[in-house]
Amino acid sequence: MVRTYADDYRGWPIAPRKKQHLVRGSFLDPRTSENYHHGIDVSVRDDRPERGAPLGRTHRVYALEGGRVWKVDDATGPGDDGLVRVGHFGYGHVDPVVKLGQRVSPGQLIGWTVEGQWHVHVTEWHFPRGDRERRVAVNPLSRRGKVAPYVDLFPPVIREIRFFTPASPPWTSGLGRAVFPDAGFPLDPDRLSSLVDVRARIEDPQSFQGWYRDVPVLGTGHHPARVHVTVTRLQDRTRVVDRDVFKSDVTLAPEGPAPIPFSHHYAPGTRQNLRAKTALKLGRQGQGALWFRLFAEPFIPYWNTTLLPNGRYRIKVSAWDLAGNRTSDSVDVGLNN
Repeated sequence: MVRTYADDYRGWPIAPRKKQHLVRGSFLDPRTSENYHHGIDVSVRDDRPERGAPLGRTHRVYALEGGRVWKVDDATGPGDDGLVRVGHFGYGHVDPVVKLGQRVSPGQLIGWTVEGQWHVHVTEWHFPRGDRERRVAVNPLSRRGKVAPYVDLFPPVIREIRFFTPASPPWTSGLGRAVFPDAGFPLDPDRLSSLVDVRARIEDPQSFQGWYRDVPVLGTGHHPARVHVTVTRLQDRTRVVDRDVFKSDVTLAPEGPAPIPFSHHYAPGTRQNLRAKTALKLGRQGQGALWFRLFAEPFIPYWNTTLLPNGRYRIKVSAWDLAGNRTSDSVDVGLNN
């Protein structure tokens, strides 16, 4: 997708604007109400507010792109928050200092973060044919985007590849986070048959740790930016499957009801990271777990092994992060239909 902007400004929405900041919530993370996270959460230290911060506010928020303010919801009290939208970007959990219709410059102060949230939520949209009502969320951390610099030296990590009977229980909410309960019976990878739920637990640790070194309970990884799967028949080395199964560049569902089930990509065992204020209150690590389904055909997230002859196959999983770092892992299986 081609991205065009009103100016060539690049930076971050909080100070220092030309240095990297911590991102705790990734684009397309799982969220409660079976919804994707349509932005990123740029962390701020609520326990160290900037000088001059109003009561209940902690850090200044700056525009990533210039233009007129086309939506603003004012915060009404110390515990309340609002939002601002300028150009292709939206800023949530903020107390605005600009008004609807006001023209702002890139890098201009537009609001304050709200104490207790520990982040500013940044959303970026693509406007097909210039129509804001049909906006499509895109990843603000894309290398083609405005949020820079962003450096990550660590590749994703593929923790496990496992096989289960098909299962999709209802999502639940525990401690304010989305939880996809464990479900399905484990299968012997040497004797797979019929429909198989093939799952991989993958995470993307971040090399930039910033002030998380002082508050390690907030440390979390991201999900991979792209997941690819290949299946090779070992008898003759024929590749029978070769495709992406997850990409986090553009939203997988527009705002509103999702045309693709939320459980299309995420598998049972998935847990959203704990919210910052919850992790701090409990005093324990907020890292969740992300399980991906590796054979998510449209509306059927399982591998139909009956479409292939019995025999030995090699499943190879590759994962990339937003910086282009790659990792791979593979497992040999047997089909016995």
